[in-house]
Amino acid sequence: MRKPVFLMAFALALLAGCVTINVYFPAAAAQQAADKVISNIMGSDSPTPSAAPPSSAPQPASSSDPGHGMRGEPLAMLVLDALVPAASAAESQPDLTIHTPQIEAIQARMRTRFQSTLQGLLDSGAIGYTHNGDVAIRDMAKVALPQRAQTQQAVAAENADRAELYKQIAAANGHPEWASRMREAFAKQWIDRAHAGWYYQDASGNWQKK
Repeated sequence: MRKPVFLMAFALALLAGCVTINVYFPAAAAQQAADKVISNIMGSDSPTPSAAPPSSAPQPASSSDPGHGMRGEPLAMLVLDALVPAASAAESQPDLTIHTPQIEAIQARMRTRFQSTLQGLLDSGAIGYTHNGDVAIRDMAKVALPQRAQTQQAVAAENADRAELYKQIAAANGHPEWASRMREAFAKQWIDRAHAGWYYQDASGNWQKK
């Protein structure tokens, strides 16, 4: 009865050297990093996003099956966990680096722009947050004619800084390819941190009032 199990374990051991380890994107850590950065840019008066409900994942049942370990897991999985521990490293998500000279400089520009220009535009409904982590003009009629050119410039500068921010955080953590995923994490947190009355785009690009 045990012979097939050990043969499977032996086969897995031979294949372990061929296993390619994927570097998983730490989504939870990215959202925490985004929340810290946005809090720094918007200030302490920004709303705190609601906490996610605790996970209720079922506990694995024990089994006396010879093909299972003491925790009820298939022996094959236990062998892979032992041989390739990095495969489960994604479960441990350390804080992402968000403090470099480049990132700090971008945050400083964004903080100044938010306090001097963007907050008032968001309050009036002239601009809003897009679903992809940018800001966009929603209703230029809410902006006085002499300030319209300045508003367009501020929106363009903000989006350029946001794009660079996402790239710099990804690069600072050794994975430039994470830039698009960082943008997704920030897009969610910008909207979560929006004040009541501000506008944001839903997944279809339609404007919604928070």
